[in-house]
Amino acid sequence: MLERQPEPEFMDDPLEAEAYSVTDFSDVNQKFVDTFCSALPLSGNLLILDLGCGPGDITYRMHLCCEQHKIIGIDGSPSMLRFAQKQSGSRSLTWVLADAKCLPFVNESVDVILSNSLLHHILDPKPLWMEIKRVIKSGGFLFLRDLFRPESEREARKIVELYAGDASDLLKQEYYRSLLSAFTPEEIQEQLAECGLEYLSVKCVTDRHVDIFGTIV
Repeated sequence: MLERQPEPEFMDDPLEAEAYSVTDFSDVNQKFVDTFCSALPLSGNLLILDLGCGPGDITYRMHLCCEQHKIIGIDGSPSMLRFAQKQSGSRSLTWVLADAKCLPFVNESVDVILSNSLLHHILDPKPLWMEIKRVIKSGGFLFLRDLFRPESEREARKIVELYAGDASDLLKQEYYRSLLSAFTPEEIQEQLAECGLEYLSVKCVTDRHVDIFGTIV
């Protein structure tokens, strides 16, 4: 099995942030939002956190689909949040600069937490899982999607060429590093068990993506 090669937790390089903000991820991001909305078991006026929101496209799409909910985009990168604010324009979205491992919310105050492609950035995932467990309400809903690590560097390069062959060299390099930094589904299950979240589902949904989801008990 390919050994994990962690990458930096925060993407605050202005060139990286700009590259992600101008690249068209609309198809994959809308599929993420559609999957989340179809899986969401809660109703009413909800407080939803989008952890590691990056340039904010998913947060914005969530807002368009669920205007009745309070949706907050959270990222540890000022450069990413500057692009997120531009993305949202005049929409009444809230953006918070914060480390996902140390959130500015009181215990059991959040109804829903979602995240796309954050986990593989985290050097030690235990503080992230424990912080999620702290702020989310009992009966709340968690939905995370991330990459999972391929079996070899060769397989990682094949995935990059298959799904990002037309992207810039910068984005292809970032994608390759992200694949090598990702956790395996088995590693994620071990993390959840260590944090008392073993009841959450861990499911491979594509040849490179894993979903972690469920209702908090």
